[in-house]
Amino acid sequence: MSEARRGLAETVLSSGGRIGGTLPEATASRIARCAERYRRAGVTDGDLLVFSGLGSETLLAAVVACWHVGAAAWVTPREPEAFAAHGASYAVTPGSVEEIAVARSPVPAAPAPAGLGLLHETSGSTAEPKLARRSVESIRAEHTGYREGMGLGAEGTVRIPVPVAHSFGSGVALSALLSGCRVDARPFTTASSAARDLDRGRCTELAITPALLRLLTKTRRTGDSRPRTILVGAGTVPDELDAACAARFGVPVTRGYGSSETGGMFIGPRGLGRPIPAVGIAGPDPGSRGELLVRTETPVWGYAHEPVRDSLLWRTGDVVERDASGQVWFVERGHGTVRANGKFVDVSSIRAAIGEVEGVDEVEFLVLPRAGDAAFEDVYAVVSGRPPSRKTVEDALCASVPPGVAPRLRIFAEFPRTGVGKLDRAALKEWIGAT
Repeated sequence: MSEARRGLAETVLSSGGRIGGTLPEATASRIARCAERYRRAGVTDGDLLVFSGLGSETLLAAVVACWHVGAAAWVTPREPEAFAAHGASYAVTPGSVEEIAVARSPVPAAPAPAGLGLLHETSGSTAEPKLARRSVESIRAEHTGYREGMGLGAEGTVRIPVPVAHSFGSGVALSALLSGCRVDARPFTTASSAARDLDRGRCTELAITPALLRLLTKTRRTGDSRPRTILVGAGTVPDELDAACAARFGVPVTRGYGSSETGGMFIGPRGLGRPIPAVGIAGPDPGSRGELLVRTETPVWGYAHEPVRDSLLWRTGDVVERDASGQVWFVERGHGTVRANGKFVDVSSIRAAIGEVEGVDEVEFLVLPRAGDAAFEDVYAVVSGRPPSRKTVEDALCASVPPGVAPRLRIFAEFPRTGVGKLDRAALKEWIGAT
C-alpha cells in the first residue's frame, strides 16, 4: 500500500543524503532511530503522522523515517491539538529524553491514501491557511526540478536558513537529500553568520527568501569563496536585489516560484523562472496577460477538506505577463474579491485607489466576525506604510468603494510577517482586534 513512500526514504538513504554535519552513515542511523521510535509507539503502514515543534534538522530526519515505515507526514508550524480531526493517527513533537515524542490519537483514523507523501499548510498570506496534499509523485517531480535548476549533486552542501515546516524550505531540503547533498538547515540567526558560510565555502548552494537575502547583501566579505547557486523563493525579487546579490556574492539570483499546493514549479534567472520538466504553461498565451494556469504531469491533489483532484490543470491565482519569448513575469496576486455575509465583494477598485496614495506600501483585506454580533462579518481594508495622514487614505477609500460596501480602515507602519517573510494573517487579525 505504501511502497511509494518507502521508495522516497530508500532514495534518500541510497543517495547518501546527509543532515547537518554528519556522514551518510550517521544520518541513516538517525533516521533508523526515529523509525524504531514510531514502531514502538504502534505506527503502521498507512498511518498519518502530524509533526509540530521540531527543529528543522530533526524534522527532516523524522519525516524521512515516517516514509521509511510506510506512513504519510503532515508538517505544521502550529500546535497539533486538532490533529485527529484531519485523520492523523499520531502526533510527533519534541521529546524530553529521546529526540522525538510520539502520541497516538484517541480517535481511530482511516488509512492515508497510498500515494500521499506530505500534507502542508498554505502560508495564509492571501487567505485562511488550508491543508494541502502533496503526492509522492509531485515530491519526486519537484526534486527533479530543483536538482536541475540548482545543480544539486552529491558533493554539494545546501544551506537552508528558512523553516523547513514551510513548503519552500521543505521542498529544497527534501530535494537536496534525494540528490545526495548535505543539508545545513540551521535556523537564521544573524546576517553576518549566514554570509560567512558562503564566503568561507561552508555551503555550495543557498535557499533563502528576498527579505533575508537583502540583509545578507549588506554584510562585509570575510572570505574568497563564492556559492554556485543562490535560490530565492517565497517572494518576488526586484532587479536591484538581484544586482546587489551579484555585487556581494559574485552570482546572480536564481528565482524560484511555486506554492504549498504544488511545490516548486518554476526555476530560473529571470521573471518567475522557467517551468520544471513536469510542468507546462496552459495560460496565458505568449504576448498576453492573465492568470497563470499550469499543466502538471500528475494531478495536484488539492486540499484535505476536499475530494482528491484528478485534473492536470492548476490555477495559481497569480496574474502574470508572458512575453513573446514565453518568459513569465509576475504582475500581482489575483485577489480581487472577498466573501462577506454570504456575498462576494469586489475590492479591486479599493485596492488600486488606496495603493496610489503616497506612502502606502501594501493593501490587504480581511473579513472578521463583528464584535458582539458574530453572525455578521465586517470587511477591513488594512494598509501598511506611512501615508501623509489618515484622511488621505480615507478619501481614497470613500471615493472607490462600490455601492453597499463600507470597509473599516486600519493603518499600520508595517505588516507582521512569518518566518519566511509572508504576511502573517493570524497576527494581523490580533492587531486589528487590539485596535
